[in-house]
Amino acid sequence: MAKLLQPPPKFLPSEWHIANKNQYHRADAQRSRSERLVAESQRLVDEIGKTTRKSQSDVNKKLGRSALALTWCTTQWSMS
Repeated sequence: MAKLLQPPPKFLPSEWHIANKNQYHRADAQRSRSERLVAESQRLVDEIGKTTRKSQSDVNKKLGRSALALTWCTTQWSMS
């Protein structure tokens, strides 16, 4: 029986090793960029949370003072 012919390989072994190393380095670079993006995103989340808490604290202080003043004014007005 006749032996079937096999198509030539897509890459020679040396070409495969070069392509494999290139792919490995691209994947490593992408992983590094992804880790930096995650770290930067977390830093922004922390920064926004800190700013939000500060703003809420400032507003609560202002509302607390306003509420005291309003309570005093309301009490004085209702006594008249």
